[in-house]
Amino acid sequence: MFLEQLTATRSELLARRGQLELARRGRDLLEDKRDQLMKEFRKVADLVLSGEGALDQVAGAARRALADAEAFDGPDVVRSAAAVGGSGIFLEAHPVYIMGVRIADIEYGPVRRSLVDRGYTLTGTSARIDRASELFETELELALELAARELRLRRLVEEIATTTRRVNALENIVIPQLERETSMILAVLDERERQDRFRLKRAKAQRAHRMNMAGLR
Repeated sequence: MFLEQLTATRSELLARRGQLELARRGRDLLEDKRDQLMKEFRKVADLVLSGEGALDQVAGAARRALADAEAFDGPDVVRSAAAVGGSGIFLEAHPVYIMGVRIADIEYGPVRRSLVDRGYTLTGTSARIDRASELFETELELALELAARELRLRRLVEEIATTTRRVNALENIVIPQLERETSMILAVLDERERQDRFRLKRAKAQRAHRMNMAGLR
């Protein structure tokens, strides 16, 4: 059935060879893209792992500092300082491109503040509350950094998977199919050429035979 659908001509052979070369170049480019994405993935993954460790340490220290502040200064004083010290954080996402892959990059405003910028009066609080505030601000900053890295990491994983599927499709389906079609067309053309040579040789022999017979008469 495939032979019936395949047009075995020189132009078709050239077309298949062009498609095969294009498919091979596409596979090589996709493999290079995947390698570059994997390098970026490993780099970001290392940052995520180190960021998780740093976040865990700061989170533990912040909770211990909060417990000390509540124990020595009283829960009401701590809650009062937290109520007046709350503020919003500016977040903005904009695209960056890695090997043509669009990835959201998150930017945010300052998280850690000076003592006078936290809203509560210095005379009404203690160094313990200042310490707890500082650690929780650091924790929040690390959490934002980690979230941005995890978002990039997730996008890289998705693109690596997509690129791998395309490489496999070219490597295992498209290229082998084109190679088979090219070989089959070439085989048909070679067979035709052999048949043409045989017919030409036979025609020459027949003509020579007729000329010999005519000479004998």
